[in-house]
Amino acid sequence: MKHLLRSMRQSLTTRLLLLFAVASCLLVVLLIVSLAHGFSSQWRSTIRPHIEQYLDYVNTDIGYPPNRQRATEMAAELPINIYIQGPGSSFSTSGSPLDLDDLEFRRRRQRKSHRHPQLDIGEHRDRTVLRNQIGDYQVYYELPHTRPRTQHDGGIRTALLALLSILGLCYLVLRRMLRPVQDIQKAVGQMGAGQLDTRVPVRANNDLGALAGSINTMASDIEEMLDAKRQLLLGASHELRTPITRAKIATQMLPESENRSRIEQDLLEMESLISGILESERMKGGHSVLTLTPTQLPDLVHSVLQEMQAPEVSTDFATGLAAVSIDETRIRLLLRNLISNALTHSDANAPPPVVRLSATATHTTISVSDQGAGIPATEIEKITAPFYRTDQSRTRATGGFGLGLHLCDLIVKAHGGHLQIDSIEGTGTTVSAILPLQQSSS
Repeated sequence: MKHLLRSMRQSLTTRLLLLFAVASCLLVVLLIVSLAHGFSSQWRSTIRPHIEQYLDYVNTDIGYPPNRQRATEMAAELPINIYIQGPGSSFSTSGSPLDLDDLEFRRRRQRKSHRHPQLDIGEHRDRTVLRNQIGDYQVYYELPHTRPRTQHDGGIRTALLALLSILGLCYLVLRRMLRPVQDIQKAVGQMGAGQLDTRVPVRANNDLGALAGSINTMASDIEEMLDAKRQLLLGASHELRTPITRAKIATQMLPESENRSRIEQDLLEMESLISGILESERMKGGHSVLTLTPTQLPDLVHSVLQEMQAPEVSTDFATGLAAVSIDETRIRLLLRNLISNALTHSDANAPPPVVRLSATATHTTISVSDQGAGIPATEIEKITAPFYRTDQSRTRATGGFGLGLHLCDLIVKAHGGHLQIDSIEGTGTTVSAILPLQQSSS
């Protein structure tokens, strides 16, 4: 129910319908007030004199002394109740006594005839009563203003059903008219998630159709631009590998020297940079199909530490960790980047980095902690951007190219998880890869 109410509050169709309903109610109230004021004026100046004249005719027809038989006949023919009160008797055509508590009579006019010496009129919101005083008799003529309550209630129910039907029809019409807005919202969400081949259906040749066409054109242009950029990067990276390989072979033929070591280090960094660019573009280019295999994470961590020749890195694994289905090659690359960053930014006199593994019923967490200088709080949200470094003045000896955490973020997202970075300046940094993986049965 809460989800339904939240959806209704966020629905443009519902809000427009509510706006129309409120505006309609205000217009109805204004119309009723105007009609009531106008009817009141017309009642005083036009309608009431006719009613008084009508009751006067009835009074004359009853005669004097009041004829009860004639009163009964007239009450049956006309929408009027007649009450006769005289010496020792009381008569009512309605079968019930007359209620005079809410009536205030005023003298209408004086009669010169001895048979009609006095004629008064009393009004209430639902009836008009004429009082005739003739000798020892008082005759009251009651004219109801409203219909019976059953008819009144039936009219209200009919009006409410008609109002609900109109609102329902308006909702359906608005929903159909605003369907292109929902199409645009859905398509833009998919485009924002990276599905740039999504297109908005053009349902009509109107303003919303033109907007949908413009969004489709924009998406096509962006997709072509990104594809061109990706092809350029992939092509350039592939082409650079050949001369780098030749340079490495040529370097091996040089005698041992400091210059040779520097050249080898430069070539190694170039090769690492090209590999990072290629892998990041593969992960972003819609080709990041994961090869999931059951893997024991503790064994994978020990294997990576052995490859990196980093025995100083300590480990802290939760007990009872089961095999999980992951892309071993990508997670291996993630571990190498995280451990390499932790080693690079750890202080010389600080304890070594720690690799931790933990698991819940739905998540597996790989975290790497160091006790280095930490990352400023303002930089944490930017740290996973490609080629971003917190200290732009660092040299290659003190920092990489800014692709490591970006690539880790892509790998974790490809697994359906997210990268969490916790850091305090002067204390250290912990980078956690939280993977919502189901445990493998192997």
